Amino acid sequence: MNILAVSCVAVTSAVLSLSLRRYNAEIAVAVAIIGGIIIFVSVILNLSSALETFKSILDASSVDSKYITILLKAVGICFLSEFAGDCCFDAGQRTLANNVITAGKVMVVIIAVPMYRDVLDCALSLAGGSV
Repeated sequence: MNILAVSCVAVTSAVLSLSLRRYNAEIAVAVAIIGGIIIFVSVILNLSSALETFKSILDASSVDSKYITILLKAVGICFLSEFAGDCCFDAGQRTLANNVITAGKVMVVIIAVPMYRDVLDCALSLAGGSV
């Protein structure tokens, strides 16, 4: 799906949602969320070619693959928590949206702990100490 198709789905979903809002707010929110899911899934499905290129670059470099895995997981968590938070905002659930976004930030920190540990070990080994 190209940007034109994504834009068409977004505008159509927005117009339908706004039109339905005065008759049934729940259906309007559902239409907006479904439009967002269609866009999200189409983008995820188109990532395969970019991931293949990224994998070939990684194979040619000397970077440890666990760091790239952590990075990709963190990006995925960020996208997903932001999308879920935006859906909650659209539904009028501001507190729930903020909690989802905060949970996403905490999950990024949790999955990055092994990388933090390796950086600390490297810094301490350069300084002549150990953990």
